[in-house]
Amino acid sequence: MTEERKQWINAVEEFRNDLDAVIECPKCKEGILFFIDVAFDDNNINKGGERIIECEKCGKYEIVLYRNPPRNWYLKNKL
Repeated sequence: MTEERKQWINAVEEFRNDLDAVIECPKCKEGILFFIDVAFDDNNINKGGERIIECEKCGKYEIVLYRNPPRNWYLKNKL
């Protein structure tokens, strides 16, 4: 596993624990990551969905599939 891949996995975990985490992009090392949660069913968000994590500078992104979403799932979408 590459160091960049490990950093993306760490970013997933950091956002799982803290929605407001400030994380540097593992790819460009300049931008800050943000995320958007996309539920499979907006009427039942507990069914899970995808968390798209993206760099605001270079546009690199990763998608995390959540079948059993974390406690902070979908909360930021409602702010």
